[in-house]
Amino acid sequence: MEYKYRTQLYLDADQYHFLKERAASYNISMAEVVRQLIAKEQNKQEEIDPEDPIFHLGQKTISTGRSDGSANHDRYIYRQRHEDR
Repeated sequence: MEYKYRTQLYLDADQYHFLKERAASYNISMAEVVRQLIAKEQNKQEEIDPEDPIFHLGQKTISTGRSDGSANHDRYIYRQRHEDR
């Protein structure tokens, strides 16, 4: 069995009632709810890197030769007319 560290938390009334209600609804301990919430946060994907090149694509202007791109972007991107959806 993996060692578990004992800790103490101070919660406000809303946090305590949320934790107590969640534990009761799943028939688990309040400590298990905390562990599950922490595990959920740990498993989230990493935050987006603002230096990712995908975020710099719109910084340079390009010419497509079309003057109605803002009005008909669905038509050009998805090859369908806006009315057809």
